[in-house]
Amino acid sequence: MDLDSIEGLNEVRPAVYRAALKLRCLQKLCQMHVITLQDLAPVIRFLGGPGHAESRLTEPEIRQGLERLFQEKALGRPGQVIPEAIEQTTRLLFKLYDREESGTVLLRSVETALTALCGDTLTDKHRGERKCMHTHTHTLKHVYEHLKCVCVC
Repeated sequence: MDLDSIEGLNEVRPAVYRAALKLRCLQKLCQMHVITLQDLAPVIRFLGGPGHAESRLTEPEIRQGLERLFQEKALGRPGQVIPEAIEQTTRLLFKLYDREESGTVLLRSVETALTALCGDTLTDKHRGERKCMHTHTHTLKHVYEHLKCVCVC
């Protein structure tokens, strides 16, 4: 593949760059840059697993899952995950997916948002998305659009 033949490849696109910086800001605020897809899998199973994508989770349930996620990650890296990560991530999930203020969020929404925010490469995230596509109606592109809208960084 000849990269020079791709039109616009070397053009600076400020909107895309701004969106990427905002997403990175959210990722760091929620401390998700230290989390991998491998870290997420047991927590998603704990919260309900792939067969329960339509199940609704309450704030305490999500908080408990995030506590488990960050505690396991912090075992090998003390001091790296700040306590506010659980609060910030929970608040973000509810701001994104509980617009009717019902106090619950779909498991598939939680899984997709955490996948989008985790620190793995985009390629790995898309591989993980395809593996779980039968349980998701949200795509990573859809989640990235939502995340860009709520970022206040």
